[in-house]
Amino acid sequence: MTTPQFGPAERLAALDAMAREPMDLLVIGGGITGCGLARDAALRGLRVGLVEKVDFAYGTSSRSSKLVHGGLRYLAYGDVALVRESAHERKVLNAIAPHLVHPVLFIYPLYKGDSKAKFRVGFTMFDKLAGSTPSERHKVLDAGQVRERVPALRDQVSGGFEYTEYYTDDARLTLETALSAAVHGAHVANHTKVTSLLVEGGRLAGVRVQDELDGQVRELRSAVVVNATGPWAEETIGLGDTPAPKHVLPSKGIHLVFHADRIPLRGAVALASPSGRAGFAIRRWDYVYIGTSDVAHDGQLDQPTTDQAAADDILRLAQDCFPALGLSEADVVATWAGLRPLIAEAGKSTRDTSRHDEIWRSREGLLTIVGGKLTTHRRMGERVMEHVARELGRDLGDAHRTASVPLPGADLGGRDFAAFQSAMVARLGARGVSAAAAERVTWLYGAQVEDLLGLGELDPTWLEPLAPNSTALRGEVKIAVEKGMALTLTDILDRRTAALLFSDDRGLAAAPAAAEIAGDLLGWSATRRAAELEAFQRVARNHAWPGAPLPMPMSA
Repeated sequence: MTTPQFGPAERLAALDAMAREPMDLLVIGGGITGCGLARDAALRGLRVGLVEKVDFAYGTSSRSSKLVHGGLRYLAYGDVALVRESAHERKVLNAIAPHLVHPVLFIYPLYKGDSKAKFRVGFTMFDKLAGSTPSERHKVLDAGQVRERVPALRDQVSGGFEYTEYYTDDARLTLETALSAAVHGAHVANHTKVTSLLVEGGRLAGVRVQDELDGQVRELRSAVVVNATGPWAEETIGLGDTPAPKHVLPSKGIHLVFHADRIPLRGAVALASPSGRAGFAIRRWDYVYIGTSDVAHDGQLDQPTTDQAAADDILRLAQDCFPALGLSEADVVATWAGLRPLIAEAGKSTRDTSRHDEIWRSREGLLTIVGGKLTTHRRMGERVMEHVARELGRDLGDAHRTASVPLPGADLGGRDFAAFQSAMVARLGARGVSAAAAERVTWLYGAQVEDLLGLGELDPTWLEPLAPNSTALRGEVKIAVEKGMALTLTDILDRRTAALLFSDDRGLAAAPAAAEIAGDLLGWSATRRAAELEAFQRVARNHAWPGAPLPMPMSA
């Protein structure tokens, strides 16, 4: 399989097309919700546009817990409908993106005083709601089996459960959803900021946008506009001088990343400290990440950072749950902070606030989708499309193609992912690619690994690492630019290759080579290359342990 071109030229063509002819639907926001909605509308044959002010998955959609999960904990709140929908959607997303939505065995330990019977009722109900297959159904474990799977876990383990969840690379899932929308006819452009709303006769007629790269201003007209900007939803509605019907409550979720050498874990484990603090630890490649905080955020919405108190809290959770490991802040290789766009509910904490989504109509022609979560984005899109149909005054039908049309990297040649990955690791290994790098790119790109292999046939240096000991390959930069619409160094090292969050140095060693390759492809001047490196260095600093020393300056 060869991935279609989805680069700078395609972006400019999309912007020109949106400006040239009115659309049926324009989506503001390139997170998973907006990209999923654009994909749905394109699959129904509408003329669709999508603009994103920074980059696909720039906000919440690259800073989630990276779980496509059934919402087991929502059973405690009696939210059976959300659990049923979430659990069903895991399987849909795994079916259309088997290369990106991977099953992971989750261990749920019990400690002295916990009621095994009570938890077994909950897991049985979850299996029923999820329609779990025999291999996915929960298993009861004794204390020895829990310790075998999570050997460093704290004392007083009395038993536990093993069940199947799913996890993903949230940024990559968002990007492929955007690419799928474009493949099916949507006009898609990142680095395009909405500066004002065009209101005519009381109805929203479109938006005015500015290209954040060249400064050009365009007017984009559309019969319906959907605001899918997550934490920025109120701000976007305010561009039209009308208040939002409710307040968005941003909840900050923080995660810490450790090298797997420090935390022996194969899959994932639910964490509970003796004091009652709960969280989770998840193995991904050679790293383990631990989260998460769930507190109201009243700071800036752009690029939220890990604050000291929350980092200390999660580190204490790790120390309490793995007391024999001697974990300290020096073991934290990266952090990330993301904002959940919750809908404020009086008297409720962020943890207790519902994860349900809502659709607001603040004026004729303008809809806003708020709330929800990564797992249910496809169903959220279907619900929004019902409102879009009413705005357009016509039946749009729904063959539920979003549940059957695969994402671009999903063609594994009839093999399950394990067999596909094994074959690809062997092929890449024969070209000199390390096993760690081969496993990583296969997990991220799926069938699009053929693009990398194709580059390697043209020039073997494309399969070389960006830096010694880096698992990010030179060819990934070329693919990110030409087939992933990456237009900045941070686009590449954060949301395309995941090097920012999942490498020993937050991608800093790989940055100079990546800037050189991207600069050649995008025509950057020496000044621009230096600025890109400086900007990425600031981003990398913000993803370190709070207060950690600044890294040395880089040069291309």
